[in-house]
Amino acid sequence: MHGEMEYMARNEGSRRDIRAWMKDARSVLMCAFSYGEPGAPHASKEGHGRVARYAARRDYHDLLRGRMNEVRDWLSASVPGARGVAFCDMSPILERSYASAAGLGWQGKNAMLLGADLGSYFLIAGLAMNIDLPGDSPAPDHCGSCTKCLDACPTDAFPQARVLDASKCISYFTIESKGTIPEAYREKIGDWVYGCDVCQEVCPWNRFEKPARALPPPKIATELPLEELAGPASAGLRARLKGLPVARAVRKRLTRNALLAMGNSRLERYRQILEQYASDADPVLAEQARWSLSRLSRPA
Repeated sequence: MHGEMEYMARNEGSRRDIRAWMKDARSVLMCAFSYGEPGAPHASKEGHGRVARYAARRDYHDLLRGRMNEVRDWLSASVPGARGVAFCDMSPILERSYASAAGLGWQGKNAMLLGADLGSYFLIAGLAMNIDLPGDSPAPDHCGSCTKCLDACPTDAFPQARVLDASKCISYFTIESKGTIPEAYREKIGDWVYGCDVCQEVCPWNRFEKPARALPPPKIATELPLEELAGPASAGLRARLKGLPVARAVRKRLTRNALLAMGNSRLERYRQILEQYASDADPVLAEQARWSLSRLSRPA
């Protein structure tokens, strides 16, 4: 279910109980940080590849751990002997479970955390503490009979509600997968080149999304020109992507994703670029380019 992401199978003990990670943990403080942009368009833009909203901002890992460390320092100064360790998506902690228990939201049918006053466009970070803190009540489930997120997933990555098969997810293909993307999923990926927001875009609860306040504004647009992504590794592109989550995708992966999106666009203007890559020394890029070339000659 997790594809090439072997790390998800490790540290099972810590995922079940945070005390396997921090032995003297007695409380867990969880915080939500919105990256919403109410009114932002969801439509594709011709000739561009789409990037998930969160990835257009500065990488959040160090930023949010820093915020939680500020809270830790305040608590340590207020309570003698208090000690804590911050975590944000890089530690073997099942963060979503603790956030749900803390009342930040409930696990939606798309397996994401949904907040009644936030929607799902938010990031979470936590702080394990060696002191007792007053607990909150878990948030009730408000998904009801709605299945919009499940129905909208282009690759049918949800075998059932609240269960994600990552090996079928567009985010997995465009970010984590290192090799050739299976042909059965290529057309369904559409113009996504980094991540995917489809199951969030259709969620009714995101009408309550809040503008980001604790995070810096987006550094890039959520649509990037395909020619630029598939072109030479220019200093200009590297500078624009530096410090962003999208920089996680090495140059080869971004190029592969752009070539795929070119094929799905059916735009004849990409023929020359695809023909050049069709004989590339990298077999993954060459095969992807040939597949995309074959799409240009087919009717939409």
